[in-house]
Amino acid sequence: MKKTYLISLLILLFISACQDIDDTSVVLSNSKKKQPVIIVNANRHLKIPEFWIDKIDKPNKVIMSDKEIKKFNHHTAYKKHTLTLFKDISKAYGSSWVKNSILESFNGIKSRTTHLRDGNKISSEFYQKIKNELNLNGFLTKSVKTRYALTTVYTNQKIIPTELALLKKKNQIHFDRNQNSALDIATPLAILHTSEDGLWYYGISPTSSGWVRAQDIAFGTKKEILDYLNSKNFVVTTSAKTAVKIGGKYHDYMRMGVRLPSLLNIDEQTMVMIPTADKKGDLVFTNATVKSSDVHKGYLKYTPANIITQAFKFLHMPYGWGGMYGEQDCSKFIQEIYATVGLKLPRNSTSQSNVSNAKIKLSGLSKTSKQTFLRNSAIPGGTILHLKGHITLYIGEYKGEPYIIQTVWGDSKRHYALGRTAVTSLNFHDYLEKIDKLTNLRL
Repeated sequence: MKKTYLISLLILLFISACQDIDDTSVVLSNSKKKQPVIIVNANRHLKIPEFWIDKIDKPNKVIMSDKEIKKFNHHTAYKKHTLTLFKDISKAYGSSWVKNSILESFNGIKSRTTHLRDGNKISSEFYQKIKNELNLNGFLTKSVKTRYALTTVYTNQKIIPTELALLKKKNQIHFDRNQNSALDIATPLAILHTSEDGLWYYGISPTSSGWVRAQDIAFGTKKEILDYLNSKNFVVTTSAKTAVKIGGKYHDYMRMGVRLPSLLNIDEQTMVMIPTADKKGDLVFTNATVKSSDVHKGYLKYTPANIITQAFKFLHMPYGWGGMYGEQDCSKFIQEIYATVGLKLPRNSTSQSNVSNAKIKLSGLSKTSKQTFLRNSAIPGGTILHLKGHITLYIGEYKGEPYIIQTVWGDSKRHYALGRTAVTSLNFHDYLEKIDKLTNLRL
């Protein structure tokens, strides 16, 4: 009997040991060939937000109040200078500054791209044609008068005015280096220049600048746009994708964290106002509907539970460099999640990691030291972790391992790109060794 019990115990310990490995490792075969990542975690529970929320001592404790969030956003805009508030847009900008900004972006992308998506090399003639489209001779006065606009659809913001994908290396088709960002419906813009053919506008958005399609924006006065953006009755989109209907017909969709003025609820629909353009391109506010289950009246409370719940709504969704394909990359993933609580974050990962003064530099420390800092200082749902060119959200610890949820490309010698949002241990790609900063998003 004792012998049977001992054998059973050994078998149980063996299975548990295997489970420990599977919990923290991408599931791959022993083949030396590169493989696709089908399963990231063998433990099915790791993919459920409640699993992580249940491990937090006070998951519904408010990390920052509405008042503190406003103070935090003020700090981001005026101390860190990584956010442009629409109310602060100038009436005019110096022509030389605008011209130099456009030219600098042009020269930058020209120097770092080599191929088009079809595999052909980018010719010097191509860039000369684009330079002509920049309309640099169109600056006829010392200053440029600002025109104010809102985006009317989801639109790509480009570094130079072309829809063509420009690649750093041949066949890197999922990394269009000309893709600066993507802007959701109702993004405010300061328009400062027009392309030679009139099909593109160059302007400043809250977190980036670049070229957008003329057909995707509508011009209005600064006051009417400010009134729209600051509407007291509003909803914020809380689904990864929220469909918008006008007159009962599909119009477009918005990503998470978009704020819209709300009018009333009709059954399971919420009526909102969205910007549209008349035939002249002028701003017209139009009634539209969204599913009530896809939005929240006002901002969510900034709690660990809410942030983790929002993050897991992206689980398994594809990676989209700079918003390509209507998706999100690592920093946009973070930006969208925190927008649901009213937190305004910069666009790129480095700026996001520096936005708070509540941060700890981890570069040069041992894995053990980093894990100690995570255990003692990180807030599940309230801490972002930075490594070179990447940002992730900390969700807690399991079996002594720190875990994150991230939108990541993540290819390696052993496997093809993960290319989606996933829950992983910090052992994934040796992230624990690579992370250089822990940032708590609080005052």
